[in-house]
Amino acid sequence: MLDRSELDHAIDLQQRSYCLLKWMASAVRDGFIEFKTAHNYSTLPEAALGWIDGHYLNIPADARVERELLPAFTSFFSTYLENSFDLVAEPGKQLYSPDAHCFCPMCSWLIDAPNLKTKRVGPRDKRRADKLRSDALAQLAIERSTPKTDSEIATYLSDHDCRRDAALIAYGHDLLERVNGIANGPAILSLWRGFAWSPSGSPIPKFKLTSDCILDAEQRLIDALLNRG
Repeated sequence: MLDRSELDHAIDLQQRSYCLLKWMASAVRDGFIEFKTAHNYSTLPEAALGWIDGHYLNIPADARVERELLPAFTSFFSTYLENSFDLVAEPGKQLYSPDAHCFCPMCSWLIDAPNLKTKRVGPRDKRRADKLRSDALAQLAIERSTPKTDSEIATYLSDHDCRRDAALIAYGHDLLERVNGIANGPAILSLWRGFAWSPSGSPIPKFKLTSDCILDAEQRLIDALLNRG
């Protein structure tokens, strides 16, 4: 069962991470961010932590957390940088001379920030998303002492409403993993579109993810598991 307080925390980190992502991309594009300090970091979460801590007071309030929460925040933020975006293959990449540019993972990403686009979700990613749905539903069935076979799980997921709810709880589990810097790549974009997009393939206007969305979906699936036997 998913925990409300943990979900609240993860969703807050998600929203602030996305705000930071947008702010940083625009700041690089507008020349607000400079690359003059060398950072001795080898991993992206570590580099992000050092960079954000060093620029803390310049970052908008809705795009940062209290300093004591920075390790979890930067771990979550790094999952956006590693798995949600691709560089646009077009000329115009920003160039910096070696003596003006730090080549730590964070600054290397920042150079390309204005040229980012959402990753393409391919067939493999969709299959991975299906596996995450199945695993989430199967785990929920076990927790409720109603274990199901793979065939039974597939039958549940053939129902549109169950499939949407399974996407929500799978996404909830992924949010908690991202707090620890674990990312599942574009499959998560596929899950997102399974509940935040309409069946016609467009974003649902004004959709906002909340803990209630996920926990209500979990309860509906529990009811379905118990009522169908």
